[in-house]
Amino acid sequence: MFYFITIYFIIFTLITWRNLPTAMAIVIALLPTYLIRFHIWVFPSTLLEGMVLIVIAVWFVQFGFKKVYKRYKHEIIYKPFPFQAQIILIMITATISILIAPNIWKALGLWRAYFLEPILFFLIFIQVVKTRKNLQKILYALGISALGISLFAIYQKITGNFIPVAMWQPEETRRVTSFYTSPNAVGLYLGPIVMIYLGWLFDSKKILSTFWKILILITSLLAIIFTVSEGTWAGLIVALIFFIVMFFQKNIQGIKKSTLIIIFILLIAIGSALFYQPVIKNKVDQIISTPSAQNRITLWQGALNFLTQNPKNFLFGSGIYGFNEIQEKFRDPLKLEPLIYPHNIFLNFWMEIGLVGMITFVWLIISFLKKIYNTNTQIYINKMLNIGLVSAIITIIIHGLIDVPYFKNDLAMLFWIILGISITLNYYETKESIEK
Repeated sequence: MFYFITIYFIIFTLITWRNLPTAMAIVIALLPTYLIRFHIWVFPSTLLEGMVLIVIAVWFVQFGFKKVYKRYKHEIIYKPFPFQAQIILIMITATISILIAPNIWKALGLWRAYFLEPILFFLIFIQVVKTRKNLQKILYALGISALGISLFAIYQKITGNFIPVAMWQPEETRRVTSFYTSPNAVGLYLGPIVMIYLGWLFDSKKILSTFWKILILITSLLAIIFTVSEGTWAGLIVALIFFIVMFFQKNIQGIKKSTLIIIFILLIAIGSALFYQPVIKNKVDQIISTPSAQNRITLWQGALNFLTQNPKNFLFGSGIYGFNEIQEKFRDPLKLEPLIYPHNIFLNFWMEIGLVGMITFVWLIISFLKKIYNTNTQIYINKMLNIGLVSAIITIIIHGLIDVPYFKNDLAMLFWIILGISITLNYYETKESIEK
């Protein structure tokens, strides 16, 4: 195993040296390879992390030294990078959380995987992926990763093979997990990619490209259906409603902001009315009463109880990987499996990197939405792909209300890749469609 990984890293380093954008596309196509784990001496690592570190090292050797030298010689003026204040604050709060964490060594490894490496990858992404051709590579790479996960999930559904939990194997209760250990992990990864590809589909101008996008959408949606992950379904439904509303805004002349507000109010009113219908209300009550829902409520209550115990907990949270020990104090082993996050995106960030970190994450999301909105009021090229990117973030947030859509190696990378695509799409090449 060690020899195969070594040979692979040598080949990947050569590819990276010759063509950084292609190497970054390979990383994105192979995001699930964080599941391939090994040790370098006493240091744990993954295949994904090795590739990311190679990309960072090669970029620094090829471009970083030059930038440092020029700045030392005062030959260029420093230019702030996108989301600079938010990124700096997130890194500060995440670093402080290492010191608060009960297991500093474990926290350091997760800090590296969830914050340092994805953010460095994002910063290199927005400097390297600057052309239509390179952005297409990234989007196709996302599709390749989704296709691999989806096809294996579909195979599991058909055969029942390689499903890790016995209760999910029988045909009547079958839930697919693909390469992961949980059905929800499949939905958390595929959901945002579905919305990105739906937006990109509307910008299609070539037959083969259209076929590829439809293939990714069909296989990904089938895999999501087979997971029976209601959180993913809810995230996609809300994102799809947003997508449809924005589609009509783009294609109907003269639509006003007030009209959009009225549409959203009507959607909320209709949803509220349906909730009070007996059939819908009974279904909601059934969902709330399920063991899965009750477990999440227990997790939320346990997290909130910890955060409100004293000002230190309220401000700093539990530190990275700290909730793992906290939940053991209130967990009923007969009802709740050991989990390491509260399964709510805001509580997850609050517990891991503190109140300031959680607020900064919300600020980052708002800034992302604001940048895309401000750009699209002036530039209408690739607008549907932009809507797809926003819809992807909506999917993450909605599903994240009951799950963990960031604190996993591939999901942390995916989040920053979505932000990187938005920067490339809207700030580097907006004169023509990327599909040309």
